[in-house]
Amino acid sequence: MDKKWVFIIVFAAFFAQCKNSSASNNAKQAADKAAALDNRVVLAIGSASLTNRDFKNFIRLQFVDAFTQKDNDKLLSRLFDVFCEQQILLFKAEQANIQLGESEVADYLKEIKSRRQDLNVDVPTIRKVLKVQKYLLASVYKDVAVSDAEVTRFYESNLTEFRRSEEIRLFQIMVKDREQLLKIRQELLNQPSRFEEIARGESISPEAANGGAMGFFEKGMLPQEMEGVVFSLKVNEISPIVESPYGFHLFKITQKRKARMRLLDAVKDEIKSKMLSARLADAYQDFLVGLKTEIPLQLHYDNLYFSYIKSDSGVSQNEAKNFSDSDPGPGD
Repeated sequence: MDKKWVFIIVFAAFFAQCKNSSASNNAKQAADKAAALDNRVVLAIGSASLTNRDFKNFIRLQFVDAFTQKDNDKLLSRLFDVFCEQQILLFKAEQANIQLGESEVADYLKEIKSRRQDLNVDVPTIRKVLKVQKYLLASVYKDVAVSDAEVTRFYESNLTEFRRSEEIRLFQIMVKDREQLLKIRQELLNQPSRFEEIARGESISPEAANGGAMGFFEKGMLPQEMEGVVFSLKVNEISPIVESPYGFHLFKITQKRKARMRLLDAVKDEIKSKMLSARLADAYQDFLVGLKTEIPLQLHYDNLYFSYIKSDSGVSQNEAKNFSDSDPGPGD
């Protein structure tokens, strides 16, 4: 073989080896850089230091969908606020010596797995979450309640919220072609009872599988071009064709409910639930505000693996200044 070709072959092999070695080195450097970033401390509270890895574990357990969203620095910033709040509460839970039984952890694990079997569960993180929940129940939420008398007073003071105007139970068939719908309408004028059957077979609307059943509607809930038509229909009457940006529609109503007042007995559980949720949220925020003035907290925004965006709520940059003069937030 010609010496020149031997040299070329040897050089090519050497170059390929160098290229593979370079790619391997680049991959190793990228992995090392990612590991170093994960190990950066983003939050120090008491004697504990939390890293980007701890924050990612927190998201993975409670907000896993955040990893799938693009351009999500704002979302990650708000989740970091929540993470900081959780660490404040965990610090207090540890001070209060909150204990967990193994059965509590096992039950919570079982519940999580029933919702997300693919989730790689971090048990230490779960223990922290449960400890915070148990602390809140024991220290913050234990005296929060809503009495029947308070529910009655709310109902009587907000009667307009419980008035219902006329409602109709609405069905629709939607197609893209007007001529197709003209033929369907002619069929239905002769056999109106086939509406649901034809909806299942011909309609392209989301509720087609349910025979075109859209549910109950009051005035003001539908687009204007539809509302004037459907509220003028008699029960089981087939509507004229209505055009919208989505296609061509036929409507039918199967029931009318007259305007009425919802009675207290029918809405008291709903009222109590809303009032209780509001009070629990207020109790949580009031308690957290008090804690933020007493817990030794340092936030290291520059070490986060994303660009932190300030917020007017949650643990924000301005609040961080009160915790640590030595570690200002971004933009200072």
